[in-house]
Amino acid sequence: MRVLQIHKTFHTRGGADTFFFKTCDLLKEKGHEVAHFSTSHPKNFESPFSSYFVEGFTDADVPQLGFRRKAKAFVQGIYSVEAKNSLERLVQDFKPDLAHAHCINYQLSPSVFDVFRKSDVPLVVTTHDFTIVCGAGTLQTRGSHCERCKGGHHYNLFLNTCYWNSPASLMATLSQYLHHFRGTWNSVSRILVPSCFMLETLVEWGIPRERLAHLPIFIDFPERPLTNDSPGEYVLYFGRIDEHKGLKVLLEAIEPLDCKLLLIGDGPLTPWVKEQIEGRLKNVQHIPFVASREELGNHIAGAAFSVVPSMWNENQPAVVLETYAMGRPVIGSRIGGIPELIEDSHTGLLFTPGDVNDLREKIRFLLERPTLCQEWGRNGNRKLRAGFSRTAHYDRLMSIYDGVLSGKPAATVCA
Repeated sequence: MRVLQIHKTFHTRGGADTFFFKTCDLLKEKGHEVAHFSTSHPKNFESPFSSYFVEGFTDADVPQLGFRRKAKAFVQGIYSVEAKNSLERLVQDFKPDLAHAHCINYQLSPSVFDVFRKSDVPLVVTTHDFTIVCGAGTLQTRGSHCERCKGGHHYNLFLNTCYWNSPASLMATLSQYLHHFRGTWNSVSRILVPSCFMLETLVEWGIPRERLAHLPIFIDFPERPLTNDSPGEYVLYFGRIDEHKGLKVLLEAIEPLDCKLLLIGDGPLTPWVKEQIEGRLKNVQHIPFVASREELGNHIAGAAFSVVPSMWNENQPAVVLETYAMGRPVIGSRIGGIPELIEDSHTGLLFTPGDVNDLREKIRFLLERPTLCQEWGRNGNRKLRAGFSRTAHYDRLMSIYDGVLSGKPAATVCA
């Protein structure tokens, strides 16, 4: 099968990027021909299809962009003619059997969907966030759950400055309205949803259930079950350094505790985190990035447990499964799809999102029980093997692809 994979970045910044590359690698490993469509950037990995890529940027680049580039980004975020035209050329040259898009807002924009509106090439999309119904992608306003835009009332996105700042929120609002009225998402044959929480949320927001298909993410792990009997030297957070990820809550919870916190990752909140470490948090170490998955695995294995303190409705955070892969438990927010992955008091602990005291007590509880950490880590490793394997994911993905190509309805039941 010839599959065209589409994603707005071609380097690794977070979980969606990692999953995009893992999907590409999985398909190639199974003998399929894979083409890429994305944006260009100095940090990009190599691709034989990079000549089709359009100009891109990252969050960190935005302050350095000139006025003309910001104006171009504003227009392209609403509807990118450049991305549409370039993708049309790639489709004509590569002649895919099927296209699979991941994150496209707001660099490629849903304009890429128009390429498939009248095409014989079916399009499926994996939703890594809630952008299909919420311009900010988080279903949050000022840190609280929000449904103001339900029913097409996207002006609330601008009124509440939900996306970055006022200009960015205006851009996102106009994009949502344009694609809502044009029915852009109607060109999508199937919407792939990693978590049951997200699937049911999209149905509540008016997405037809028959267009949705449940497809959990997968994690690579050794054939033999992993036993990690070391006590662990620190508490670990790895992922995007972003406010909605709950970093401020985590740092406040960890400050008075007699333990080390290791932060791995980068993002908009990085400068603030560095200020806190230099000023008052002497028990926190920050590593902006790691050179390889093996190095990250070593950091996970050396931790007592990892923490996922998210403030927003996470879809299906890979950090939980990656922690299980190394035989460690997880403390996570009781929000979004996280409780589907963490079995409270069996593979880790759940705490109330944003509750510093609750999180602090859960951290203290596990630090005082290293043997329990080892037991729950083994439980997590078994959970990972039972439902998130590479083979199971590939079989399910092929079933969805085949169903789309043959016109069969989606299977939406969450297992």
